[in-house]
Amino acid sequence: MKTETLARLLVFGLALFLLFLGTVFLIAAFKPGKEYRFGVSIILFVMGMLLIIRLLRSKPKIVEIRVTWSPSGEITLEELRCPKCGASLPLPKPGQDYIKCPYCGTIVKIVEEPKW
Repeated sequence: MKTETLARLLVFGLALFLLFLGTVFLIAAFKPGKEYRFGVSIILFVMGMLLIIRLLRSKPKIVEIRVTWSPSGEITLEELRCPKCGASLPLPKPGQDYIKCPYCGTIVKIVEEPKW
């Protein structure tokens, strides 16, 4: 966070310096034969103002949204059984797609189907 603040201060200092140089070139443009300095002063003013506008523009804020789910009905736990030997299968871990039967070695795929 400190490096970001330091960088912002440096950019703000650069913007002020560009605005100061723009003012100097604007004053110097009023001398006869030095009208080209008016264009340089405009460029310096625009660069300084763009840097200040960039610094003042707010950054997007990151908002964390948490979604919770509460079922409307009762939750019942169904026992998982092996389709080959009928033995009781262990509970799956979160994110686990397959369970191996500890008795016959059959690998069973877990498929969750919606109850509409």
